[in-house]
Amino acid sequence: MTYIDGKRCFINKKIFGIKGASQLEAAPASKRQALSGGDATTEVTMLKDATGVHIALNRNKDELMCHAYDNADGKWVVNPMFIQPLPKLNRSYPCSTAAYENADGSTGPVLRDNGSVIPDQQDTIHG
Repeated sequence: MTYIDGKRCFINKKIFGIKGASQLEAAPASKRQALSGGDATTEVTMLKDATGVHIALNRNKDELMCHAYDNADGKWVVNPMFIQPLPKLNRSYPCSTAAYENADGSTGPVLRDNGSVIPDQQDTIHG
C-alpha cells in the first residue's frame, strides 16, 4: 500500500519507469503527471508533483487545505466533496502553527517549497 511519499515513488516507478532511490524525489517536469487529485494529507506530495493542476477535494484535512488555499503556484483547485460535502469549516486552518505532522507525531507549520511558512487559511470554497 502506498503512503505519503510512497505515492510519488509508485508513480515514478510504475508509470514513468524511474529506477532506484530517485523514485522518492520529484521527477523532472517532463516526467511528471499533468494532473493530480486527492482528498487527504497523505496525498500532498503526489498532488504537488503535478505540473498542471492540483485538485484538492475538501474534506477539511488541515495540511492539504493549507497548500490548496495558499495556491503558491496558482494551479491549485479546491472542490467540495461530490457526495455529502462537508459544511464550511468554522475555524481557520492552522497552517502557520500546527497543520503539519512531523514523523514523531508532533505538529508544526506547513511550509512552501521555498521554506516560507504558509499563513493560516480560511475555508472559502463555500462562498
